[in-house]
Amino acid sequence: MFRYLFISLFILLIMYFLLQEKLYRRTASIPVFLLTDTIANQHQTKNTLTVHSIFQPDSFRQQILIRDYSAIWAHLNHLYSTNDVEAGKEYYSEAFFKQLTRHHTSILSTPVSRTDEQHNLHIQNWASDGLVCTAIDSNLLLTYRYPDHTSKTMLTNLAVVLVFQGDHWRIDALRFLNQEEFQNLDTKAP
Repeated sequence: MFRYLFISLFILLIMYFLLQEKLYRRTASIPVFLLTDTIANQHQTKNTLTVHSIFQPDSFRQQILIRDYSAIWAHLNHLYSTNDVEAGKEYYSEAFFKQLTRHHTSILSTPVSRTDEQHNLHIQNWASDGLVCTAIDSNLLLTYRYPDHTSKTMLTNLAVVLVFQGDHWRIDALRFLNQEEFQNLDTKAP
């Protein structure tokens, strides 16, 4: 009698430990801050920054803002071409990410690509704690390239709200203020 009780208790303990091992199996994933952002590293654009705010960020914070703003646009361009929301989620605030995923269906590769050629960022308001920034991106030059080797260039002004969360800036809101289109139908893509 005790023998059967001991064997059943032993089997229950083995099953318990096997189930616990499955529940607590650790994945060997790298933390987000150690990952290399290949999309942002491949992105190149011309950025200028002018500060009009009462609170002035120091040059170090300005460099971080310019670097992160470039990475934000790298991911926005990637999002435009692929509809891949997950790739840039580290550069979107929670509200912005929710807005993007509200209409997200799946990853789609489109033959149209967009590049941002230049930014002229004017900081209108810089929070005293350095965590929120509102800016106007004047003369933003966007180039759209189509599969038939034609391109369209758009010059626009954009209002943006950026928040500093974690270890970099994230986009919280954006709004196109106006836009002018320039057709370059005879431009050949290399």
